[in-house]
Amino acid sequence: MDFEQVALLYLIIPVAFLGFFIRNKAGHLERLFSPEVLEKISLNKHKISTKTRLRLLLLSASLIIIALSQPTLTEGEVKVNKRLSDLVVAIDMSKSMLANDIYPNRFEFAKNKLLNSLDTLKNTRIAILGFANQSFLISPLTDDFNSLKFLIKNLYLDSISLTGTNLSNVLNSANDLFGHADAKQLLLLTDGGDSNNFDEEIDYANDNDIQIFVFDIATERGSSIQTEAGTLEDAYGNLVIVRENPNIKNLANKTQGEYLKYSLNTGDLSTFINRFKTPTSQKSTRIIQKQQLFYYPLGLALILVFLSFFSLPRRP
Repeated sequence: MDFEQVALLYLIIPVAFLGFFIRNKAGHLERLFSPEVLEKISLNKHKISTKTRLRLLLLSASLIIIALSQPTLTEGEVKVNKRLSDLVVAIDMSKSMLANDIYPNRFEFAKNKLLNSLDTLKNTRIAILGFANQSFLISPLTDDFNSLKFLIKNLYLDSISLTGTNLSNVLNSANDLFGHADAKQLLLLTDGGDSNNFDEEIDYANDNDIQIFVFDIATERGSSIQTEAGTLEDAYGNLVIVRENPNIKNLANKTQGEYLKYSLNTGDLSTFINRFKTPTSQKSTRIIQKQQLFYYPLGLALILVFLSFFSLPRRP
C-alpha cells in the first residue's frame, strides 16, 4: 500500500502526544479519589465515559489524517497507445513582421495566436521553426506544450536583423524534421513575403509530399515597419510599406493544403489546425492503475465521531 501524501502522516505525532497527555491527566484523578467517590462526583451519565470518548475522538482524528494522506493500492500497469499528429509550425521572423497594421504588430499577433491554440490541441506533436532569409530550429517535435509556450513567449525580433523571406529553406528544414513520416504537414504563420512566384517551393513540396497550410497575417492597406532605429526606409529614403501578398494562396492551394486569413476570433487558428491535422505517429505510455482506499479510514472515523457525541444515556 502506498500513500500519495506521505507528509500528512506526520500529523499523527501531535495527536499521539495529546493522547498521552490526556491519559496522564485521567490517571491523576484516579489517584486522588477512590472509585466510589469518583463515581459520585462524576457528571457523566452516558454509557461511554469521558475518557473513552476522548480516546475515540483522537482515534478518529488519526483515521482522518490517514484518509487525507490518500492511501492507494497498486493494481498494475496498463499500456496505452496514442495516435499523434505531427505538425511543423514555421513563424515568419523577417522585419516585415514588425508592421503594426495588426495590433501590436504582426509578429506578436502570430505568437499570441499560436499560444492560444496550444491549449486546445490534443494528441499532437509540434515542432517550431523560425524563418526569414534563413530558417532555424526553435523546438523539435514534442508534445510538451509547457516547454513550447515558454519558448514561444521568449521569441523576440529585437535581436534579429534578417530581412526577406526564403520559404525554400523552411521546406528543407521541415522535411528533415518529418523524416520518413507518411503525412507531412507544415503550417506557415506569415505575412506572405514579397515574392510573386512560388513555383519552386510548390514543386519541392509536392515532390516530398509536404502539405502547406498558410495562416496569412497581413492587411491589404499594409503598414510601415517600425524598428529600434526608427521607421524603415529604402535606399532612396522612401518609407517601406509592406502589404498582404495574395500569391501566398497558391502555395497552399497547389500543395493540397489550405489557406486562412487571420481574424480577431481567438479560436480561428486552433479550429484551422484541428480541421486539417492527420494522425501520423504512435506513442506508447504506461499508466499505473491505483485503487483509492481513503474511504475506509474516513468511514470508520465518522462512525467513531458518531459514537463519541451521540452515546445513549445510562438507565437509572
